[in-house]
Amino acid sequence: MKHIRKKLRFLVPLLLMAFTHMGYAQLSDLHYLPPLKQGSNNQAIQQQAIYLSTPETTAFTVNAYLGTSTTPLTTFSISKTTPATYNLSEGDNNITLVDNSNTGVKLTSSGLRFEAPSGKEFYVNYRGVSTSQGASLTSKGRAAMGTSFKWGGVPNLGTHVSKSNTLGIMATEDNTTVTLSGYDTDCVFRLGSDKAGITADSYQITLDANESFVFEAYMGNTFSTAQSQGWIGASVVSDKDIVISNGSMNFGRQANSSNRDAGIDQPVPENKLGKEYVFVRGRGGTNGATEFPIIIGTQNNTEIYVNGSTTAIATINKGDYFEIPSSYYSSNSVGANMFVTTSKDAYAYQCMAGSSSIYTQGLNFVAPVNCLLPDTMDNIPQITDVAGTTLSGGVTIIASTSTPDENIQVTDDTGAVALTTAQTVAGTSLWKTFYIPGLTGNVSVASTGPIAVGFFGYNGARGIAGYFSGFDTVPDVDLQVTGGGCLPDAQVEVVDPNFDDYQWYENGTLVAGANSSSYTPSGAGDFYVRVTKGGCTYDSQSLAAYYCEPDIVLNKDADQNTVNEGDTVTFYITVESLGVDPVSNLVLTDVLPAGLELVSTSISKGTFSYPDWTIGDMDSGDLETLTLVTKASLNNIYLSSTDYTNTVTNSQDQTDSNTTTDDPSETVTVNRIKTTTIITNRRITHRVNRK
Repeated sequence: MKHIRKKLRFLVPLLLMAFTHMGYAQLSDLHYLPPLKQGSNNQAIQQQAIYLSTPETTAFTVNAYLGTSTTPLTTFSISKTTPATYNLSEGDNNITLVDNSNTGVKLTSSGLRFEAPSGKEFYVNYRGVSTSQGASLTSKGRAAMGTSFKWGGVPNLGTHVSKSNTLGIMATEDNTTVTLSGYDTDCVFRLGSDKAGITADSYQITLDANESFVFEAYMGNTFSTAQSQGWIGASVVSDKDIVISNGSMNFGRQANSSNRDAGIDQPVPENKLGKEYVFVRGRGGTNGATEFPIIIGTQNNTEIYVNGSTTAIATINKGDYFEIPSSYYSSNSVGANMFVTTSKDAYAYQCMAGSSSIYTQGLNFVAPVNCLLPDTMDNIPQITDVAGTTLSGGVTIIASTSTPDENIQVTDDTGAVALTTAQTVAGTSLWKTFYIPGLTGNVSVASTGPIAVGFFGYNGARGIAGYFSGFDTVPDVDLQVTGGGCLPDAQVEVVDPNFDDYQWYENGTLVAGANSSSYTPSGAGDFYVRVTKGGCTYDSQSLAAYYCEPDIVLNKDADQNTVNEGDTVTFYITVESLGVDPVSNLVLTDVLPAGLELVSTSISKGTFSYPDWTIGDMDSGDLETLTLVTKASLNNIYLSSTDYTNTVTNSQDQTDSNTTTDDPSETVTVNRIKTTTIITNRRITHRVNRK
């Protein structure tokens, strides 16, 4: 996928340490842990354990099932005071981590499912370590179930034989069709012993209930952009509910280096995301390579804003991602914070560190903040333990500013713990953050207002971190399209309009006066409504509306419009389908004018053979990109400058309604470099003048 980021340069020490992370937890009566793949056995994970905890004071039964088996693998009895730990076999046990032979194939005896027959809710958290690496993943319970996801993680830099990127999928119903698409066309996946056995540009599988499938984009010690980051933002779409886990085991953050660590987590589907995120910094200090948020777009033209700025730091499309530099944190200290908003729903991950070492990075999947967050987190089990390794533990708290500090109470095995000084969050008056170190045992946090609780654990070469709050409270405001289902007659409306106030947004922009439970769009795009109920304001998920007739929208931009002969000019061409039905056999043609010579091309889909870009089929809302790098010249030696206009055209099986105005042309002015010769006392001097 396309990566959009500011380039940073940094110098960091090479220390042998590791850091692991835990995602937002989810109280639920049902949890899935799809299997994953590490690059080489025991290189990322050896010792492994699964931790179960609950706020329930009366003990209840939890059954664990392996793969499609209907007989419990093991049974637990848990309560608030008696959490449980399930120790797994080491390394590639083909339960939580699969070996090569079980990669790229359908699995019936891998992956775990945890169920409470009583319906009581509990947490499930996987933790594992090796000699110098580690990882942790927390199940999101029923909130993890869905039909549309984006593969998430961090660009995998450097070189080491164990570097690997992974995606685990587990079906919840029989006859579930799953399609992986939208990754770099040069990205390949493992099939058994062949690390490049799957080469197709999209891949489809069919799974029955509780069957699994594991993808591995193996990197090893040979760097390639496609394997390093071409999988980030890929679409995972199914016709019935699935659960996925993703990330890298191992991944590095320094080019041309063997440094590595593991970072995995379990995301929720696209319809359970948000637009506002508060990040709390880890222990990476000034090491910007390991301390940054990463945003993955689920919709085109998603603007990203940081710390209340009214200027977007970046705009990304569906499947694109952007790394937010660590300099936007409030400081380089542990517990520093950052506030990020997006104009449309997006995935938010966080790369964090256990120390300033480049080896200590890990991965967190972050939940959006909202006024419906719970007021209690009860509890994080054995905060200092990772599969038998003892750590130093602490928590982070994101709390409502309307809650007095004295109303936030933290307890561990020693009793009540004093709250540290709150840190303000730039860009919002709604949230404040805390960092409280030195905790032990089972940790709980109680408040009189909404909170999100995370934790750190570290011990030289190992550590854990993450959050135990979030996705069960993401508001659910259902929208539907009426009036025939397509524009120009369609409306978007709230299915159950029982809120106090409404404000509609079109393509991320507030629509003045659109304050009822329904809205008539001015054109195709993405729409959501901001609702208020009982003084609490939150957003619906976005809904797209498209034209009844095909509408192919072309747009062309140039990186510069005035150049000298010999300079390069890069053209960026996008094509978007805004019709409700698919289009087929789409071809874009770009014949360069005589003064522009083709140097190189890059495409997001299909094939390119000058001057034709053959895309093929496009569905509603799809957006594809073509980058043309050209070299400018002057055809007429008598002219000092010439204007060249470059225009792209489209053809397809359907008739383009041209409802939306295209912008298919860019004009570039090319100036000649003049050379003046001066003869003085038999010396010849050449002076180069640039007009």
